[in-house]
Amino acid sequence: MKRILPTLLIATAAATAATPALAADHATGMRKVCADSSYVRHTPNLTMIGTLFKHQKIKVTRYDTSGKHAYGFAYGHVQKNGWVKTADLCD
Repeated sequence: MKRILPTLLIATAAATAATPALAADHATGMRKVCADSSYVRHTPNLTMIGTLFKHQKIKVTRYDTSGKHAYGFAYGHVQKNGWVKTADLCD
């Protein structure tokens, strides 16, 4: 048991460290909205602070650990930092 526990902890730590790399696969920088509209939110899946419409831009600086939401400065009428769904953005 003394040998199994440290090995298990190391394996768990290695798996956890590899998870954020999934979000790193997404491009940062200026991205366009491809969907008809995309809500800009204060936090992912919570308070809406504005809407970006098709062809408007967001300067993405990071992604959440799941890679489903992008954070950055939303242009258009929003003019604030916020989160949008990654699926709504063009490559």
